[in-house]
Amino acid sequence: MPDDRQTRTPTRPDRPDRMTAEEIRALRHARRVKRRLARRERNKRRLLVTISILPSMFTLANGLLGFAAVYLATRTAIDGEPALLGVAAWLLFAAMVCDMIDGRLARFARKTSDFGAQLDSMCDVISFGIAPPILMIRTVMGAVNGQISKVPLLWRLSDVGVERVLWIIGAIYVAGAAMRLARFNVENEPDESSHMSFRGLPSPGAAAAVATLVLLFDHLLHLKDSLTGPSRALIGPETARWFAAVISLALPLMTLAAGLLMVSNFRYPHVINQYIRGRKPFAYLIKLVLLVGAALIEPFLTLAAAATTYALWAPITAVLRRTRPSGSTAGPESAAAGRGANSPPSGPTPRPDENLPEEED
Repeated sequence: MPDDRQTRTPTRPDRPDRMTAEEIRALRHARRVKRRLARRERNKRRLLVTISILPSMFTLANGLLGFAAVYLATRTAIDGEPALLGVAAWLLFAAMVCDMIDGRLARFARKTSDFGAQLDSMCDVISFGIAPPILMIRTVMGAVNGQISKVPLLWRLSDVGVERVLWIIGAIYVAGAAMRLARFNVENEPDESSHMSFRGLPSPGAAAAVATLVLLFDHLLHLKDSLTGPSRALIGPETARWFAAVISLALPLMTLAAGLLMVSNFRYPHVINQYIRGRKPFAYLIKLVLLVGAALIEPFLTLAAAATTYALWAPITAVLRRTRPSGSTAGPESAAAGRGANSPPSGPTPRPDENLPEEED
């Protein structure tokens, strides 16, 4: 009997089908795409690590620019050099640009943190809480003492009394800015959609209202050196000095109002998120072109008017809403009279017994 082991042939495992040339090329292409995507992801992570450092750098630049503005505004008391109030005010605007960039970089890099928020508020206290009242005090006291220019109407004021009043106003502004930033840290949310408006005047807006008036004051004092031809006949040196006197009297009032508005409950819009970002109607473009044109013709006056309007717009509109008669609160008789006798009512017709008072048991 033959052995089964000799007659049984060993079975070979089934070999897989050979890949075609197109499948090999597709596989190689898929591997190349995978390596390219992995390389791109590594580069993106490195870029995010780099960008995560940039928000803190811009935040620190904000605070350093505020410190430089304080130094330039107080140079007269330090080394006898004239105070560069105009340059100090421009440094505050540079600090505002850094304050606007650091938050967007942090959200872009997805590196928003409590440390960044606290650092931003501390630098904002320097740039937008301490520097603006110092600029205000140095500007008004320079006008009173005649160190910048002898402005009429301010010579007869008492230096000591004015300085005490200005110090109190500056202290109110600093306290308002500190409380405003502390409240913002408590109420702040990292979501960009929640930053459409603010409760209370933002500290950069308050600083802009003060800095633009300082810029306009400094511009008017030096206007006589740049006037030639018809402009000199239109605005003479005496007229410019009188305008500067009015601004020096309005500057402490604006500083006091800004300090109080920062801790108010008025709603202020976020200018970038509400009026610039996204799709807007054609009227927005016309208004923006007119604003840019006015800024090119008279930049200092336009900046001061825009910043003052933004700071005072919320309380003024609130007062106007309370004083004017509102048609929405009128009774049904006045609403029916406004619609006319023949026009049907807009809402559903109530049943006869719907609005009757319930009888007591």
